[in-house]
Amino acid sequence: MMKNMVITGATGDIAREIINQVTGYNLILLSRHTESLQGVSDYLYQVDLSDETSIMQTCQEISQKFGTIDVLINNAGYGMFNDFLSEGNKDIRQVFEVNVFAMMTVTKAFLPDMIAKKSGKIINIASIASYMATAKTTSYAASKFAVRGFSNALRQELYTANVGVLVVNTGPVLTKFHADNPDYLSRVGKHAVTAEYVAKKIVNNLETQKMELNIPWQFNISRLFATVFPELTEKITRRFFNLK
Repeated sequence: MMKNMVITGATGDIAREIINQVTGYNLILLSRHTESLQGVSDYLYQVDLSDETSIMQTCQEISQKFGTIDVLINNAGYGMFNDFLSEGNKDIRQVFEVNVFAMMTVTKAFLPDMIAKKSGKIINIASIASYMATAKTTSYAASKFAVRGFSNALRQELYTANVGVLVVNTGPVLTKFHADNPDYLSRVGKHAVTAEYVAKKIVNNLETQKMELNIPWQFNISRLFATVFPELTEKITRRFFNLK
């Protein structure tokens, strides 16, 4: 029997690679624009993730059609990379609407059935920025801190429900997410990984009890260093990692 997988932000490069690699699932794909997903899956849902009413209606339709969702991947993400004072309050709220509130709304919609079935997996795409924030990432980093905090707290709540929560913290990834800042990827150079690589890590952990993936390994080491030596890390970050 085919399992059910929901992916938000399905036109994103990481999502597309997951779609290419995963087998045995009905792929239920959510995106603001679904034109490029034609032929990829029979189950496409166009939805504005900044519109809570639209999200809830879409999730209800999906639940009625498919029943319990086995894997939910909250992949949708939005970011701005500017000085804090140059960001409008509306723009900051938009970052949180997509990165945090939409993720929570979608999760809340599908979670009761997972709990009732005592089975399921929630995968939230966060960022290494949730451990190591850099200049010009104020709203983005803050939203990803929220994603990681929410995920860790939810995992505690679901301990007895047999529903797993995996947080994926990515460093620089070669995707169109950085299309407006192409110089950034050239600066981080060999430390950037491909969307295919990230997707493979995620697919390989669909059935594991892993709580967190930190990609690439160099940034995982940096994350651990930052936890132990926060003041020194901030000095190093100011000098070498403020590249946006």
